[in-house]
Amino acid sequence: MTTHARLIGMALLGVGLGAGSMGCSKSPAGSSTPTDADFSVCSGTPAVRFTPGMSVTSASGAYNVSIESALTVLDDGSTIPIAAIGNDTFSVSVTMAPAGGADAGATAASGGDAPADLNMTSTSLPWMPVHMHGASDLPTVTAQSGGFSVAGIDFFMGGYWQLPLNLVPAGGTADTALFSICIPDD
Repeated sequence: MTTHARLIGMALLGVGLGAGSMGCSKSPAGSSTPTDADFSVCSGTPAVRFTPGMSVTSASGAYNVSIESALTVLDDGSTIPIAAIGNDTFSVSVTMAPAGGADAGATAASGGDAPADLNMTSTSLPWMPVHMHGASDLPTVTAQSGGFSVAGIDFFMGGYWQLPLNLVPAGGTADTALFSICIPDD
């Protein structure tokens, strides 16, 4: 089976299994969840498999940040709709966290759309904490309808990656969202 076919199969499996199987380790013996050795590179880390809609709360607790979709360009130029080794682009959305945080601003305390003047930047390289190195280039962040595009994410090898994104409201205090993502080994 080609790497391309395995990655597409993993994407479909990940979507079907949902959030309950997002850990990056092998399934226990007798489990009905298939074992996926490709994710064993993240065993013992906080990294999770990419699943559309995966989200984190910002450091201040003010925002929920979600990776709505991913597109990876493989070495052969083909594309797949998951986070994988290659040049990745994420579509990211930001909403106010329920009850907001210190700089939640005027948005309703029950959660909702992020302020229209919110900006997102990337000023830190995607990082592999286990290996103590990162990617060579900063991702490019651009505003798009409904959120942001984070492009040029160079996941050049499988393993536990951290992707920090800065949230900068106009006139407010900057905040950070940190994704811990497991990129399969092949």
